[in-house]
Amino acid sequence: RVLFRSESVLMAQIPDNATPALDMLRSVGGDAMLAMMLQTFVQFADERIPQIAAEAAAGRLREAASGAHALKASARQLGALALGDACQRLEEAGRAEHAAAVADGVLDVQDAYRVARDWMSALATAS
Repeated sequence: RVLFRSESVLMAQIPDNATPALDMLRSVGGDAMLAMMLQTFVQFADERIPQIAAEAAAGRLREAASGAHALKASARQLGALALGDACQRLEEAGRAEHAAAVADGVLDVQDAYRVARDWMSALATAS
């Protein structure tokens, strides 16, 4: 189990299933590398998720799928498994050109990211 500064606050926010990925990353590069990776991901996702939503709204379903694909692996690597799973569902719906499922997928990705962003940002500043 990884111990963080202000652990009582952060542990309530970090999903249990994120811990293995976070532990592995900290063991490789320490707090500084983990913080940098989390900050970089948050900046990337802050830009990419609105782009995905815009592509979906414009009916460019395959482009929305491609954007979700770009987020999926990074989210999972950083322990944001719910976000990675939401990205996968959106990606599959976009590749199948299923507009209603893409619209639902965008909402799911946005919701999952809102949760992940909170704990990722808190962890990045506490590390």
